[in-house]
Amino acid sequence: KSNNPPLYPHAVHRHLPLLGFKTMGCCSSRAPGQHEWQANVPGSYKQNPVPVVNRKQEVPPDFFQKCFMKGYLKTLPKKQKIWCMIHENNFYFMDNQDDTEPRKFFCFDGCLVNLKGKELEIQTAELMGGSVPRATYKFVADDEEKALEWYEAALKASSRRN
Repeated sequence: KSNNPPLYPHAVHRHLPLLGFKTMGCCSSRAPGQHEWQANVPGSYKQNPVPVVNRKQEVPPDFFQKCFMKGYLKTLPKKQKIWCMIHENNFYFMDNQDDTEPRKFFCFDGCLVNLKGKELEIQTAELMGGSVPRATYKFVADDEEKALEWYEAALKASSRRN
């Protein structure tokens, strides 16, 4: 049996400087990603800031003319009716067709698109190396013909190369 006292984590931590290890303090007053060690790490907060969702942006004058699909869809499961648009490879929505501030919902890059009757299901791609997981959105069109138009427009948007 050893005569040495047992080493507990607090005892080890106290002796780390003696063993040549440097302990790094953490400052709780800093914002996430503002620590020196995060500054140039690939995939870090500073290199890949968290995107701001639905922020107000300046809308180009020809934005609404360049939307190749527009119309009302109902969201599932809440069945909220929203005005939707596809512009280039992005899906936008507004409260109604007279609204002047479109909000970006998601990008079609890497999306999986499915059609089941009047129901359109869109599964977004994983983003930022997995930190933003796939999300599934379901919409219902007024009829199967309109759902097919949205489906074809979504496939066109998801295969665009800008």
